[in-house]
Amino acid sequence: MLFRAVVDSPLGAILLEADEAGLTGLYFTDQRDCPTVAGVGPAPRIVSDPSAGRLAGRPIRSFRAQRVPPQGSGDLFANGSSVSLVARDAAEMGPLRFLQNDTPGAPAAVLRQTHQELHEYWRGDRKVFDVPLSLRGTDFQKKVWAALLEVSFGATLSYGELGEQAGLGTGHGRAVGTAVGSNPVSIIVPCHRILARDHSLNGYGGGLRRKVRLLQLEGLGIV
Repeated sequence: MLFRAVVDSPLGAILLEADEAGLTGLYFTDQRDCPTVAGVGPAPRIVSDPSAGRLAGRPIRSFRAQRVPPQGSGDLFANGSSVSLVARDAAEMGPLRFLQNDTPGAPAAVLRQTHQELHEYWRGDRKVFDVPLSLRGTDFQKKVWAALLEVSFGATLSYGELGEQAGLGTGHGRAVGTAVGSNPVSIIVPCHRILARDHSLNGYGGGLRRKVRLLQLEGLGIV
């Protein structure tokens, strides 16, 4: 059985799901594949196309992520990017709201730990997540998701490189991309670190503006 909680984050409301073994889901509530659950109202605008959006007359998916020299300000959002989407929020999370009053101890502890670790991530105090995961998917998807977990903070891979890291060899690019897009645990299983071969942003289930913010938080420039 899944147990759920909702929390506000600097990038919007998040739905968390957990079972007795660990975290099973982390979704922005306006992303297309976010589960419909009681207690979470419909988002005012669903991210219907993960690769859509324009900025400064260009498709956001065409911008490229690159490593930039430290700016010395300590502000990971102000990293020399030519794209300014929004001013930096106070990197705070709202309180955790359980959607079931009878949430048992084990999943409740997972949800609380996820809330705390996300808070630390937004503040720039955490680069590696420790919350236990309980990922549900096919064997192929789990291989891809396990490879995603090996992509470190501030690093990026192409879809082809990710397939190689997952031990899948060549010729699986489309299937790898589909598995990345089916990742049920955003941010913690870092699908935002996967780019097209030319380092362009391509797509992101939570919307490309969020992908830009996450990459910027991790010290990458967007040009």
